[in-house]
Amino acid sequence: MRIPYVLPACLVLAACNGGGGAQSNVVLGGAPAPGQSTAFLLEGDPAGNYGEAFMDAEGKGFIVVAPSDGQAAQALYRLDGDTVQRAPAALSGAVNLNQSSVMKLRTSAVAPAQLAGRYTVLLGGLSADFTLDADGKVTATGGACQLSGTVQASGGVPGTLPVALTVGGCTAEGKYQGYLIRSADYAPGAFRLVADDGKRVLDGYAIAVGAGKG
Repeated sequence: MRIPYVLPACLVLAACNGGGGAQSNVVLGGAPAPGQSTAFLLEGDPAGNYGEAFMDAEGKGFIVVAPSDGQAAQALYRLDGDTVQRAPAALSGAVNLNQSSVMKLRTSAVAPAQLAGRYTVLLGGLSADFTLDADGKVTATGGACQLSGTVQASGGVPGTLPVALTVGGCTAEGKYQGYLIRSADYAPGAFRLVADDGKRVLDGYAIAVGAGKG
């Protein structure tokens, strides 16, 4: 059974607005715990009330924000020390993230070779079929969306790997930077892909195709 715990005092950080360098204040109800992956409820972000944070031991990482648990993320925060960047950029002058409770997520070290196989993922309600090889290459194999790109061999946050993805042939078309996340909490998904192009967030759970994959 997971025991939620209340985060400590508020931490005010600066968030970079991606459209021209303007900044807005981001007030977190306590910094995400370094070296941990956690899920929590939040208030004040128009993207939703549910967040998941993935942090390394030095306090660098990212937060995904969704309307509720199980729904696609609408915002992606990147944290690096005292700097926080939100994609897409905040719509108002200030975004307040008041984290009320936290539960640990079950993540572990991951590498592309562990995940090599065939997958399908829904991107904005449209399917994308692809393969991931042991070197981290993502190759489109079918579906309404064509998904390709690369997964890095290692990353600073346990259970995650940086990704560069290209989507073509559907409304999600574009180039995205983000993360592959592997967690037992995402079953039956083999892993999750969360990335952004600066203006929108791509989020989907990859389902293994065929026995013994993922």
